[in-house]
Amino acid sequence: MCISDCSNCSLLPPVGRLPNLKELCISQMKLVKTIGVEFYGSTGSSVIQPFKSLEKLRFYWMTEWEEWVPSGSGGVDFPRLQELILRDCLKLRGNFPCDLPCLKKLILDVCGVLHDQRATSVNMKYKSLEELRIGEGLFDGVLSLLETKLLSKLEIVSLNDIQCLPNINRLQSLRLCKCPTLSSFPEDGLPTTLTLLVITFCRRLELPHEMLAKLTSLGHLAISHSCDSMRSFPLGIVPKLTSLFLWDCKNLESLSLIEEGVDENLSLFRIAHCPNLVCFPRGGLPAPNLTELEFINCKKLKSLPERIHTLTRLRSLKIRDLPNLESIAEDGGLPHNLRHFCIENCERLRASSVAEYWGLRGLVSLEEFEIGGRGSDEILETLLKQHLLPTTLHRLKISRLSSLKSLDAKGLKHLTSLSFLSISNCSALEKRYKKKTEKAWADISHIPCIKIGKEVII
Repeated sequence: MCISDCSNCSLLPPVGRLPNLKELCISQMKLVKTIGVEFYGSTGSSVIQPFKSLEKLRFYWMTEWEEWVPSGSGGVDFPRLQELILRDCLKLRGNFPCDLPCLKKLILDVCGVLHDQRATSVNMKYKSLEELRIGEGLFDGVLSLLETKLLSKLEIVSLNDIQCLPNINRLQSLRLCKCPTLSSFPEDGLPTTLTLLVITFCRRLELPHEMLAKLTSLGHLAISHSCDSMRSFPLGIVPKLTSLFLWDCKNLESLSLIEEGVDENLSLFRIAHCPNLVCFPRGGLPAPNLTELEFINCKKLKSLPERIHTLTRLRSLKIRDLPNLESIAEDGGLPHNLRHFCIENCERLRASSVAEYWGLRGLVSLEEFEIGGRGSDEILETLLKQHLLPTTLHRLKISRLSSLKSLDAKGLKHLTSLSFLSISNCSALEKRYKKKTEKAWADISHIPCIKIGKEVII
């Protein structure tokens, strides 16, 4: 059942009497200030067990809701409730349900109850809790839930005035976002059961290398706009890591290698908006099973990791907004199994190095090539005129090439498998091909699907 946006209703119906109701969502009830005995279906002389079958209960955008009154039945008001979600209930202050024996998932996001000092003494009996998300505030009653034995998934947003996280026993997933004062993890570190760790906008938080080395189950690590004290990140330190994201780590200068460690399981690595990154470990990335690799907006970076050709399982390589990048794969070419290659806004790359070092003709698995932005006009012209792109190419995407006026016709016809051509934000090219004059259109008409700007031509 969903009850929503009843602008003239100040009381909720007695839905607690519905014996088979399993899911209930209440939202945007602008006149409701109190949810009381009428909600459970109680009458003056009759006390019944409400919500006998309810498993999921959600409240959204209850802007005037102030008080949540218990049923007074003497028993548990929600005996089978497994999921409770409250979002944007800013005025709610009192009588938050304490005894929810079957509750597995609790989400409190932008709720006034989180700022209610009276709630600090609440003894929450949520012994079955497995997943907890707290947004915009925190109180002691909720902090005690972090020690719940079954808790495996935790997300905290906008945690204020706390410098250190408490110990959490069996956690598998941890997300921390917008915690400006948080500076350290528990003294004993995070549990070894952790498989996912996401840290966003936690500038003061420190990430000890010793703690990382103990996370023997960690598969996904993402650090974004956080950990300002981090100057170097140690590759090969987390044994089961499969994906690594480093985003806007503003003081990160290098990727290091501790005791010749190897990231045997690492398959996805994305590094972006790290303005001070300048170097990689000697000998290249210690990740032989890497399949996706991205470098985005690292302004000081002059070259990619050494021996990139040894990443024989690499399928996708994306290089964007590297204004000082001077070379790519000059010590062995690109990985021969590459399927998707994207290069944009790398203005210092020399077009002459394309033919000499990249080895594009040998990339017999390459299906998609994207190119655009500053410095790409001459590179694309070289690729097409010298027939350097492999005939296996299916998709060619060109964007933000302001000065290029035409595409080499012979170079395009060399691409016998090309089934899609996209041209966007290229004023001269779009003007040329949109007119569909006989000569210009003859250069590309053999391609089955063409997108020019927003127009798709089949």
